[in-house]
Amino acid sequence: MEVFYYRDPTGKLNFGDDLNEVIWRELLPKHLFKDDNVILLGIGSIFNADFVPLSRTRGKRMFVLGSGAGYFALPPGWEHWTILAVRGPLTAELVGQPKVAATDSAALLSVLPQIVRLAPERNATLFIPHHSSADYGQWDKVAAAAGMTLLDPRWPVPVVMEHFSRAKLVVTEAMHGAIVADTLRIPWIPITIAPDTLPFKWRDWTLSLDLPYEPITVSASSGWEMLHHRVLKKIAKKNGVVASALVKDLNCKDGLIADFKERYKTVPEKTSAQMPVKKAPGKKQVISLARTASSPLDEIFISNAAKQIRQIASGKSYLSKDSEFSRAVTQLQEAVHKFITAAG
Repeated sequence: MEVFYYRDPTGKLNFGDDLNEVIWRELLPKHLFKDDNVILLGIGSIFNADFVPLSRTRGKRMFVLGSGAGYFALPPGWEHWTILAVRGPLTAELVGQPKVAATDSAALLSVLPQIVRLAPERNATLFIPHHSSADYGQWDKVAAAAGMTLLDPRWPVPVVMEHFSRAKLVVTEAMHGAIVADTLRIPWIPITIAPDTLPFKWRDWTLSLDLPYEPITVSASSGWEMLHHRVLKKIAKKNGVVASALVKDLNCKDGLIADFKERYKTVPEKTSAQMPVKKAPGKKQVISLARTASSPLDEIFISNAAKQIRQIASGKSYLSKDSEFSRAVTQLQEAVHKFITAAG
């Protein structure tokens, strides 16, 4: 069996995706991993045509357990897969199977205490940018200025879990920062930094636990990051849509479904992995010069962002009801048992 999950082609880590390697090895019988004909889609917005094209799935027994839609159209041939559970009701509606709406399968951490043990004293306020914001911003300096503890999503899972074990509050742009916090019963607050944050996936998950999605926008942490955000908005406009984080009424289920269908109308002819990497001469030098040119005002950006997240941390936080969380995890566990029976 192969567990499909996103791996950055450059080798960069992302703990939300990397949880797949930890959780499924702990939960599933070892003999299942010897069957080369079985593929499992678990944690991540990987239920899409870019990540699982026909070239990867043809002739395989495909199972979906907690994955969500997002970023691209639905994968070709999904109608012939065994869909046991998906991340939430938005993905479930796209596939026309409302009963498979469970929650993100990272919630299964709650039945695996050996992966993270909460510390006796939990007094850290964690700040977690999305991995792309961590690439472009100076969020380590922002977190320090705000008196918070940075959790970089590009760190290995054991390091990430150790940070969560000491947390009393999580302020996060990374969705799996919120998911893991909620799983460990740690209050969390959603923020948006980059304009390409995907509200569809957030709302898919929050709906699964009867929660709203009301992110607070935080400004860029550097002049370079601000320029990057402007580029993202221009790219979206060129494609005939607004940047995803700017979609109106994030809590409108029908609106998000309609936006998804408009944004991802077609299956790409080539996947991201098949696209040639463009090597522009002198690109690194240009980027370096641009960063340097935009850096004189960085201290102002850092100070402003730190002030914002301090204020956010003192405001409204979220945590799903114990009853809702327990129901969703029970549904995931039932899906796991069905998978073991069907795949075995």
